[in-house]
Amino acid sequence: MRWDGQKDGADRQRALPGLAGLVRSVRTPGFADVVFHEVRAKSVLDKVPGDGLPFSWTVNPYRGCTHACTYCLAGDTPVLLADGRTKPIAELAVGEEVFGTHRGRFVVTRVRAHWKTTKPAYRLTLGDGTQVVASGDHRFLTDEGWRHLTPGRCEDAEERPHLARGARLVGTGRFATPPAHLPDYRRGYLWGAVRGGPPSDPDVLARLREFGGGVPREHELVEPPAEPGEEWTKGFLAGVFDARGSSTGGELVLSSPDGAVFDAVVLGLRRLAVPHVVEVRGVRVVGGLAERLRFLHLVGPALPRGNAVEGMAVPAGPGLEVVSVEALGVSRALYDITTGTGDFVANGLVSHNCFARNSHTHLDLDAGRDFDTRVVVKVNAVEVPTAQLRSKRRRREHVAMGPTPTRTSGPRADTR
Repeated sequence: MRWDGQKDGADRQRALPGLAGLVRSVRTPGFADVVFHEVRAKSVLDKVPGDGLPFSWTVNPYRGCTHACTYCLAGDTPVLLADGRTKPIAELAVGEEVFGTHRGRFVVTRVRAHWKTTKPAYRLTLGDGTQVVASGDHRFLTDEGWRHLTPGRCEDAEERPHLARGARLVGTGRFATPPAHLPDYRRGYLWGAVRGGPPSDPDVLARLREFGGGVPREHELVEPPAEPGEEWTKGFLAGVFDARGSSTGGELVLSSPDGAVFDAVVLGLRRLAVPHVVEVRGVRVVGGLAERLRFLHLVGPALPRGNAVEGMAVPAGPGLEVVSVEALGVSRALYDITTGTGDFVANGLVSHNCFARNSHTHLDLDAGRDFDTRVVVKVNAVEVPTAQLRSKRRRREHVAMGPTPTRTSGPRADTR
């Protein structure tokens, strides 16, 4: 059921074939390029899937939004996946699991919609060097609630809350760039996994076969370089961590019964400036969640370590103060997603997304431009929920006036 067969009239379009309850489709001079499809709906109460939102139902008098708040990011912005790795937002797919937040803690949620748009781009720079390119209406979570990147006015509100110099954002800060699997990295990984092991996990064995053409025996390994370089060190630490490392309770610990390997781990962590302490059980990465994620992303182990993040409190540490918001002077292709929690983690920053966009895909419409320009209006939005809420089957659950939910992140609630 697409819109291709419709023709414009003075104030009316032919009804949309296949959309149950459609009364008419109209345009109005006050909303250029927007088509309003009026329907008589059977229900105005929508069930919300259980992804950590503080309510089970929403009252949705319409689908779509003329505000066109697409909250978008540059395509190369890394997003934190549920396995602890990252992926550029442009490459994410519907159904993938990522981290969002609920009540101030990281939780796993699922991508429900993915779209792109073209908008003027701005560069946000923080005190620790974190940078993100986004549209001006993109929202980031600060220690005082959600803030748009730039000033501006919504159609039905005063000037929107926005980031100012010195505002402190919430999150871990910039993600480290994952290693390229260059020859030095591969040799370091082989040495670390075999000498630090023996390895037994199928994913580790698969990487060993990929890197070495088979699983080498210890006596077949080439001696490590006298002065290991950065790539060799990253591979070595990833190999040791895959073979004998742990991430129990969010803590990252590397261990090995081989004294030479153990000493090489300590030297490698120093070389990469990873904060750590030596304990009886091994070498533990310290410095909070930001440093644990930096280690994981920097060395790139084969095994997923999402349990180092899940359930952890969302930090608001030093270094995430706004230094500048710079207009790039160009429009760029920008991307965004919808998740079950209404947010996700973009280059270490808690980032807002539109909760309602995925609903348009149920109408064979896309979650991007169609959501902004094809608004389905439920003309019986008063009488239907009145009857529904009187039903004896209703269990007096919380209902949000929507379509966009009210949710809590940390100590503050945000009403949108």
